[in-house]
Parts: sequence; C-alpha cells; structure tokens
Amino acid sequence: MNIVIDCRYLGMSGIGRVLEGILDNLPPDHNYYYLGKKESILKYINTNNIIEDFTNPFSFKGLFINKQINDYDLFFTPNFIVPFNIKIKTYVIIHDLIFLDVKASCNGFFDYKIKKYLLKRATKKANKIFTVSKFTKSRINYHFPRTKKEIIVAYNGLSKSIKNYKALNINVKKKDKQLIYVGNIKKHKGLATLASAMEKLPEYTLYIVGNKDGFRTSDNKLNEYLNNKNIIFTGKLSDNALYTLISESTFLIQPSLYEGFGLPPLEALYLGTKPIISDIPVFKELYNNLDVVFFKVEDSHELSNKIKTSDSICQFDIKQIDEYSYKNFAIKIFKD
Repeated sequence: MNIVIDCRYLGMSGIGRVLEGILDNLPPDHNYYYLGKKESILKYINTNNIIEDFTNPFSFKGLFINKQINDYDLFFTPNFIVPFNIKIKTYVIIHDLIFLDVKASCNGFFDYKIKKYLLKRATKKANKIFTVSKFTKSRINYHFPRTKKEIIVAYNGLSKSIKNYKALNINVKKKDKQLIYVGNIKKHKGLATLASAMEKLPEYTLYIVGNKDGFRTSDNKLNEYLNNKNIIFTGKLSDNALYTLISESTFLIQPSLYEGFGLPPLEALYLGTKPIISDIPVFKELYNNLDVVFFKVEDSHELSNKIKTSDSICQFDIKQIDEYSYKNFAIKIFKD
C-alpha cells in the first residue's frame, strides 16, 4: 500500500515521542509518504517521500490538508484529529480520554465541546482505532458505546534514543536521596501531591524536568510548594541528559491522577531506577507485575513514607516488557 503518515506531530511531547517510535519501526512491506515540515521529518528519517505541510494539526487551518493525499491508499495519524477533507481509509491513535474524563483539563465549555466532537468524529470516520492501554479502550467504549469500529490495544515502547544511551552507559553511579519527576504541571499529573510530600522530606532533592516558567499555575498552594529550596527545575534537557538524571536518581516519582499510558516509569525501570507511582487503574494494568512501588493516589503522607522506607534496588529483566514495543505497535498498525 501507499501510506501517508501525518508527521506534523513530530517534536510535540508525548504524541511526537510515540510517532518517533513508530517511524523507527515501520514494516518494509509498504511505500510510506510523510506529511509535514521537511526539516522536521529529515531529523528522524532520511527520505524523499515528503509531502510538505506547514500547518499546525491543532489549528483550524490544520484540519484541511493537501488534497493529493486522497490519491494514496491509507492516511495514518498518531492522534484523534481526522482532517475534514480526507476521503481514503484512515487509522488513528486515541491516547486517552482525559478531555472527557477530566473536564477541567479543557479550556472551558467550548473547548470541551470541540474536543468531544473531534473524538466522536474519529470513532466514526476512522477505519481502525488504536489505543495505548486496555484502560483507555474501556474509556472509549464508555464514552462512545455505539462505535462498531475495531479498537486495538498496542502498548507504547522504549525509544531508539534510550536504547542507544543504555548501550553506552551501563553503570551510571546513583546519587543518594535524589528524586526525579518527568511530566508537566497539569492537574491530572499529581505534582501537587509530590510537592506536598517534599515538605516532609527535607533531606531529599527533587529534580523537575522542565523550566520553572513553564510550570506557572493559578494554584497558590502549589506555587508555594514549588518554591521549596530542595526542588530544582532542570530547564529543557537533551535526551541523554534526561536519561543520565533518571539513571542517577534514587527513585522516579509518577504521582498521576490520570493517564492513558504513562511512559516515564517504563523508562526508569529500563535505566535501573525504581519508580514510585500512584495506584491509578492504568498503572496497575501496566506495572503491577514489575518492580515498582505503588502509593495511594493523592496521598502525600503515604508517598513520603514510601520514599523513606522503600528499597531502591531495582530488580528488572528486559524480557518482562517484550510486549512494550514500538516494533509490535507498528506491525499491528501496518500489518494489512
């Protein structure tokens, strides 16, 4: 088949990461064409099959793409936004239903209505729907019970960059009482729980990956917590710098209230750092049989106790996560 891949999401946090993993593992059975900015695409894949498009997929203009794409066999997008002028077979990935499950994650009622409409449209227009966990599949079925489309679960995996890093950095020395958080400040990430726990852990240092300016919030109590002298904002990090910081840390903390998947704990395990994570359903699905420590979601007292008392030695066998693979993900998408 001649397949067009929507690469306008490259460089966009989580969705961009998943897309990178898929691009690194495309099955050789088809002809692939790449929609997006040439300079962005060439960072990830050496190809002449580029259909240049400078639109932002989240913009109104980005909802309408080059009509020539309808001359191909399949359009694949790593998100739920299906362009309005697509007439060919389309596959989508729905990563989570947070916009419907946690309405506060939307910018008001109008934003909620738009996202609900686009999600519902994806379940109607897409020929196949892929998602990253059984939990998210259950939420799709809950919100859109009338959809008759096949919903295929394919777990996220480890990127080529982290595997390359691990091959060259086998024994990174641990630092005592160092914690790391990888994520953003959106309420569902549970950073308020972690910041509150840090008030009870004066001997620990917490590294938050990102710039402090990017973590501004209207929550005054959280702002107060984030001014803790033992909380350090790293600024933007290269992949290798991030992986080194994870490898050096005693624990990775993932205090999320809601996730569609949640990749940092998997990356931490691979790098030999034990995750301490909230006991939300998706984490129980993904990590229950791996060497992680669970704490009651939103319970900062229990989190601080787990940090103080848990064994930091990480017992982990790479074979335990064979199913967490972008190669498997790509094969599931493009096997036909």
